[in-house]
Amino acid sequence: MKMKVFHADTMHDAIRAIKEELGPDALILSTKRVKRGSLPFSIFGRSLLEVTAATDSTAEQTVPDQQAAPPLRQDAALPVENQRGSASAFQDTLSSLLRAPHPTESVVETAKISSPSTKPAPQSVSQWRFRRLKHELLDLQQQLTSSLPDESQTAGSSFPAPLARACRLLVTQGLRPATAEDLCLALRRRLSPESLQSDSEIQDGLHHLCMERIRVSGPLLDAENDYKVAMFIGPSGAGKTTAIVKLAAHYRLQENRSVALITLDTCRMAAVEQLRTYAHVLGVPLETAQTTAEVVEGIRRHRQASLILIDTPGLGPHETAQLMNLAGIKDSYGSIETHLVLSATTRMQDLRRTVARYTACAPSRLLFTKLDETEEYGNLFELAYQTALPLSYWSNGQRVPEDFEPAESARLADLLLDRGSARFTPSGLSSSIGRDSVVSMGGTTPQQA
Repeated sequence: MKMKVFHADTMHDAIRAIKEELGPDALILSTKRVKRGSLPFSIFGRSLLEVTAATDSTAEQTVPDQQAAPPLRQDAALPVENQRGSASAFQDTLSSLLRAPHPTESVVETAKISSPSTKPAPQSVSQWRFRRLKHELLDLQQQLTSSLPDESQTAGSSFPAPLARACRLLVTQGLRPATAEDLCLALRRRLSPESLQSDSEIQDGLHHLCMERIRVSGPLLDAENDYKVAMFIGPSGAGKTTAIVKLAAHYRLQENRSVALITLDTCRMAAVEQLRTYAHVLGVPLETAQTTAEVVEGIRRHRQASLILIDTPGLGPHETAQLMNLAGIKDSYGSIETHLVLSATTRMQDLRRTVARYTACAPSRLLFTKLDETEEYGNLFELAYQTALPLSYWSNGQRVPEDFEPAESARLADLLLDRGSARFTPSGLSSSIGRDSVVSMGGTTPQQA
């Protein structure tokens, strides 16, 4: 048996050199990557493929055209007495290659080299064709996706044309296609075939349906209720502190009710100081608390006030212990109305996650802020309908207290049906609590919390 070690850049070059040197019947015993260089240990040498091959024939294979082969470094054949050592080394090489992360550089034992051919290796051709087909399929998928109409264009396609238009309008306002189609199905059962051809009757019918499915809680204080403790919870940046300031200004200055403020958001000193400034302007007391016991004590100390508003810090998804502390306030005192403050610009998926996170605090109301920063109000309807929680208030600007109003089902139904007169504007002209600014702090408002 004649064995020889070959070094080449690629397996294709190595196979061609083996065929030229040992003939087409040669066997590949092992392959591995090595570095060849002039420096010690070949640290900075060039990476080559080392292939050990053998043949039973002792005759030298002649090369018809040596210039056709690429330059190749070849080592001398191993002596016969070293073949056992080479066989042992081959077993070690085989084991290491099987563990190596290079699937293309595997040991092929007892496999004969194919006859000479100028075509690329079948495996390389197959991989190249597979990659090309994959890219073509991805391009085709992108073209098909871009050519398909979105959900707002396909919703309600089985309805009569006027009802289908109304269904697509609801989808563009942020309702899920399934919810919009459910409303239209209920409307189709109510209206006659003649009425389903009238856009105005469809609009009126959908308006009534939306109002029936929207629950509102009404104001905090009214003629029948002259005392309440309300706690405001929610993620950072939702607008809890601003909502509390607007409520305090409205009830203290416009309705002449006694108001007290308690804040647990002591981590942000700027928020505490700004809330303290507003409390001073409004002439209402402000308590800072660190623990549940301090909150309960503050409530008892100001029990003569008509309205006690509790501000809380924004909590992240992993602050479970702090959430449980907030829940403990309600357990310790009892009759606390909890408002979950959310931004109307938040995606529906994130709104659902937030509601699930604050379930431990048992929120009883939904308060939405930043309605002036969006033109889609379907999230308000979807979340209130899915959670069965009533809407309490919504905020539509930064001015205190006029950019704030109690939630109304008729108003939200108008917004969902895109009735222009119901839209919120950044100037707050749509507010129903007050038309004139009551509190002026040089145009500033509390930081969002």
